Amino acid sequence: MTTRLNGNASPNYDRLVAYLRDRFDDDLRWVASFDTERYDYTVQYVRPDLQTELSTHEFDTVVHRSIGLFRRPYVESVYTHLGPARTMVVEHERATAVHLYLSDTEGVIIKVKAGNAISIPTFADDCLAQLVGELSP
Repeated sequence: MTTRLNGNASPNYDRLVAYLRDRFDDDLRWVASFDTERYDYTVQYVRPDLQTELSTHEFDTVVHRSIGLFRRPYVESVYTHLGPARTMVVEHERATAVHLYLSDTEGVIIKVKAGNAISIPTFADDCLAQLVGELSP
């Protein structure tokens, strides 16, 4: 199933961040929304200690590389035989990155400390419900 926002729905990032902070507490590292068409992003949340650990340049580099490498059309072209991409999860030694695709050009990246259980598709469904409520096919 391809995730699409309702026609009038705007993502509610405050509600998503509140949900993630409640679920992961200090294990939530950061949340950023992105738009690949404009090659732009907005930091929705960053854990306070990471604000000093990650310089603006380092954060820009991480997010821009994520936008470039993991954009939905590219991921779908690699795995064309599997159908539309909805979520991509990358597990690192220190953190897990979850990319939720809201459309072909927009999405959100969630970074959580490694070791936290993230179950797909339940986690994606829960996050999308916080962002937009009802989804349309």
